[in-house]
Amino acid sequence: MENRVAVIGAGLMGSGIAGEFARGGYDVALVDTHESALVKGVQGLKRSQQALVDFGRLSEHDAEEALARVKPTTNLQEACAGAAILMEAVPENMALKQDMYTRFDKYCLSDAILASNTSGLSISAIASATSRPEKVVGVHFWNPPHVVPLVEVTKGDATSEATVEHMMGVCRRLGKKPIRVEHDIPGFVGNRLQYAVVREALHLLARGVASPEDIDLAMTAGPGLRYGLLGPLRTADLGGLDVFCAISEYLCADLNADSGASPVLKALVAQGKLGAKTGEGFYAYSADELDRFLARRDRVLLGFLDVLEREADDE
Repeated sequence: MENRVAVIGAGLMGSGIAGEFARGGYDVALVDTHESALVKGVQGLKRSQQALVDFGRLSEHDAEEALARVKPTTNLQEACAGAAILMEAVPENMALKQDMYTRFDKYCLSDAILASNTSGLSISAIASATSRPEKVVGVHFWNPPHVVPLVEVTKGDATSEATVEHMMGVCRRLGKKPIRVEHDIPGFVGNRLQYAVVREALHLLARGVASPEDIDLAMTAGPGLRYGLLGPLRTADLGGLDVFCAISEYLCADLNADSGASPVLKALVAQGKLGAKTGEGFYAYSADELDRFLARRDRVLLGFLDVLEREADDE
């Protein structure tokens, strides 16, 4: 039982998380309500495995063995019954998640850990749907899970220290870089940082300060290049805290402080332009272009990882 995991939801994140556990040696039940979602999820898992094989981070043999450890199923109760860890990756809807956790509480072993991949909903609110809130924990993988090493392990109000430490250890076993999030706040750490940037980027676009292409370039060729190694706080240290303090005095008051979604973002959503999944957002995507871009994304990010890992080994 200890090596068995149930991943609930076979979408982009769920199938990717299933692959992470399978490559870590776990037997994984990948659960969805629709066979078509499971087929699509397994196809996505195969593509991510192949990206790792192509880059030399995974052998063909190990990829085949990992894939064989993933068992797609529509039987939620059966999958839960044998799992030591339940990884939930259903859509970001609190009512849906609470309904699912009520079912998990009924179906899962009494000592099973119930983990949510939510990117920012309250772990405490999710846990309130169970009789074992001490076993409920946030375990937020980042997209794409087969490339991005960060996992945020978030404590709810009642999450036990043993649960947090166990999942930190599991994430390390998977080769991830977990961080402890001590307070159950919206967005945790990663998304709060990400959305601070996105909010200002949308504000700059709405004001006509720069094009989408140039706004993205300002990040990828500037601070984004440094952040992969340094992070924002070490960057401030190296730049001089007196300098950052002086700039903050005049700049912070002029930064965007909207309390809701940007009108630019709302307009695109209203038009059905949801980004890559609909073929258009800030950029246009044909199916072939998207496949090529995603392959390039994985290749470049895996290259970054190789460099960063070599640097860490040299320290």
